[in-house]
Amino acid sequence: MAQSEDLDLDVKPKSGNKKLIIIAVLIGLLVVVVSVGTTLILLGGGGEKDEAEPSSVVVATPHYLPLENMIVNFAQRGPARFLQVEMQLMAHDPALLKVAEQHMPVIRNDLLVLLGSTSYEAASSREGKEKLNHEILDAINRILREQSGQDGIQAVYFTSFVMQ
Repeated sequence: MAQSEDLDLDVKPKSGNKKLIIIAVLIGLLVVVVSVGTTLILLGGGGEKDEAEPSSVVVATPHYLPLENMIVNFAQRGPARFLQVEMQLMAHDPALLKVAEQHMPVIRNDLLVLLGSTSYEAASSREGKEKLNHEILDAINRILREQSGQDGIQAVYFTSFVMQ
């Protein structure tokens, strides 16, 4: 009997360890399920889709019109005397770019005057280039409003900007 009591003592701790292992595994699984659920909810994948939400977003295609190379003298003498600029106009309506093409002599004239009045100091800084870009965009849209009654050029991009 003494031997069987020893065996009983050995069996009881094993079943206690099994219970602890099972509880630890269940807690681990519960933590994983809760984390996955929380992640899905936070990322928006856990809920029903809203019926009013569009299934696809329509993005207008940008269209570009390259402008011919422009070379002007700087307004004041400085380390550089010339500015050479190439630009492209961007609009979502290709018909507007055709209107801009039609009025290109007026646009080029006003841009040459605007670029020619720029100083080297203004054109050499990032802020100066951004200001010049906005002035060019405003000038082009003003010309289009005056000449055709419409505007809508969304952006002007410098594709080359050289100072010599």
